[in-house]
Amino acid sequence: MVLVEVAMSLRLMRKLEILCVLAFIGPIDRANATWTSFQSRPDIRAPVFEISLRNDAFISPGYFFLAPYSGDTPGPYIYDNNANLVWSGVNGSTTDLFQDLHVCSYNDSDHLCFFQGARIDGYARGRHAILDSSYKSTTSVQSGEGLEMSDMHEAAVLDGKTMLITIYQPRTTDLEAYNITPGPGWVVDGVFQEIDIHSGNVIFEWSSLDHVSVADSYTPLRMNPAVGDGLSNNTAWDYFHINSVDKNQDGDYLVSSRHTSCIYKISGKDGSVVWRLGGTQSSFHLTNYNFSSQHDARFRSGNDTTTVLSFFDNGSDNYRNTSMTSSGNIVSIDHTTNTSTMIKKYQAPGAGLRAWSQGNLQILPNKNVIIGWGSNPSISEHLEDGTPVFFASLADPAAMNYRAFKFNWTAKPDEPPTLQIFSSSPNSATTFWMSWNGATEVHYWNIYATTSTSDQFMPLAKADNLGFQTTYVSPSWHPKGFAEAIGKDGTSLANSSIVITSSVVPGK
Repeated sequence: MVLVEVAMSLRLMRKLEILCVLAFIGPIDRANATWTSFQSRPDIRAPVFEISLRNDAFISPGYFFLAPYSGDTPGPYIYDNNANLVWSGVNGSTTDLFQDLHVCSYNDSDHLCFFQGARIDGYARGRHAILDSSYKSTTSVQSGEGLEMSDMHEAAVLDGKTMLITIYQPRTTDLEAYNITPGPGWVVDGVFQEIDIHSGNVIFEWSSLDHVSVADSYTPLRMNPAVGDGLSNNTAWDYFHINSVDKNQDGDYLVSSRHTSCIYKISGKDGSVVWRLGGTQSSFHLTNYNFSSQHDARFRSGNDTTTVLSFFDNGSDNYRNTSMTSSGNIVSIDHTTNTSTMIKKYQAPGAGLRAWSQGNLQILPNKNVIIGWGSNPSISEHLEDGTPVFFASLADPAAMNYRAFKFNWTAKPDEPPTLQIFSSSPNSATTFWMSWNGATEVHYWNIYATTSTSDQFMPLAKADNLGFQTTYVSPSWHPKGFAEAIGKDGTSLANSSIVITSSVVPGK
């Protein structure tokens, strides 16, 4: 009862905070209040991120990494624990899909990785971008060996050198048993490649069609337009739907297939299927759980007798249902008895959520767990025992988010801070709005300005950094000014350009 009251109190406080911020920071779509914009950066429209549960004593430090789509403001974004925008990576494209934004280690330093490309029903075609801590492009990764362009479902960097990617490759095969005659029919082959990031060479490639029969699919032809009818290259049957790939220290791989509701261990030597968890031919008896349409399967630990995995159990794809709610699961496989047992289960607060697609589970260094709720644009943080300590959702009900993460991240953008200055007349007060998109180390701002009697820039004020945008109002009129970003140690980080005061509010 106390937890419920605390959650309701936090929810009310958060809504009041958002209303105050929206009334202050500038232009906003007030018809549905799903996004905000800022006077210092009127070109940025950031999704509103609403917190409904936050236990500050237990949540982990770090930033949330999201890449929503289908809503009003698609793109890659970083937020802090207070739901303040930290970085918007929107580049002006109105057609590109951004997915799977996360911190990855490349060249011995932290980078940002994400997919960017064109959405095609349940998959995509594009490339995987890698940005450094100044948000400059370092390199990108694409599929090799003449296959279709990379898909959005995986971008795991291994040992800072290689990347696992997925490819949705149309291929012909015999579908006479499914009344596709005369043949051949068309299916979407679930392919993954391990790519050397520096050279672009393919180190390993695996094909579902070479190892998993179409008869194992729970997703029949013509179920919906995205699944396909098997009659052409453009309408190939997506019988497998690969949606995650992982690799263990032994060099073997873990593949999740949504449409066969199965997780496969793949030999890193010859690509053969070592074992299957779930699906029509499971190698193991599931003793106390079931799952279907899962995502984000990961190796966690293992030896000769035991393997521990994590995955996000959707429990439903709107057609086949094995659970009323979705969950993050950690399971153990006993290879001596060929059984699998649920160890831990992470569910959304209250009555739970059903994510009919997408979703992920991330284990943080302190053993807290982050769950991205996929088709529900929500993210939660849990203690190791499953207790939820944070829950937040994007305000846009149309938005979805493939995966959500939390990482520590330190960044100094290559672009300088931005400043806008407004005063209605030379007899009025002057307002300064300043921000630095993506900066994580700004502690406060020094503001410098001229006066009506001098063209010399003089120190005007010190303003504590207040989230994405900081506002300062001087009672006097100032014709020009600039802002200086200062770090926690008092070091000057960067200056904005010199800005002439405008009589028009930015963004209006």
